[in-house]
Amino acid sequence: MKWYAVHTFSGQEQNIKKYLEMRIESEGLQDKFGQILVPTRQVTMNGKRGKRTLTQNLLPAYIIIEMELDELTQHLVTTIQGVTHFAGTTRVNRTPIPLSQSEVDRLLGVNPDSSMGDEIQSQYERGESVCIKDGPFKGFVGTVEEVESDKLKLKVMVSVFGRPTPVVLAFNQVEHVS
Repeated sequence: MKWYAVHTFSGQEQNIKKYLEMRIESEGLQDKFGQILVPTRQVTMNGKRGKRTLTQNLLPAYIIIEMELDELTQHLVTTIQGVTHFAGTTRVNRTPIPLSQSEVDRLLGVNPDSSMGDEIQSQYERGESVCIKDGPFKGFVGTVEEVESDKLKLKVMVSVFGRPTPVVLAFNQVEHVS
């Protein structure tokens, strides 16, 4: 299976993902599809009403699909309402070009310097101390409260003005405290 980027209507990425998963199941094509991702990150905003955490799409109007490309699977994806086309198609025969492994690694939060190779960095455990290396809480040290391996997310408790504050972060936004 290879990874492909699919262009969608903006703001409809999650709905299209859910509908695509239902279509794959109803057609019995689970063996031809792997993961379907809508890359997002958590952003904390300060406003008039206080601090809010929002989910922000990293690639607005795109979903990333791991699949075996053939006429049937390509047709299934492109006939879903809200899908406009595969990104990176060749002009000659409209065949989608798969994403490079480095692009996929970046989206999945895989560390290319890791000796684990293509394995996702999920070696975090509840109660472990981590340092935040990206985002508004960069430099803060916190304790892992929850690990959501399927979503590549962690809930980390940090101390802000002496109060414990939960922060949801991607695996690639934290590192182990040495």
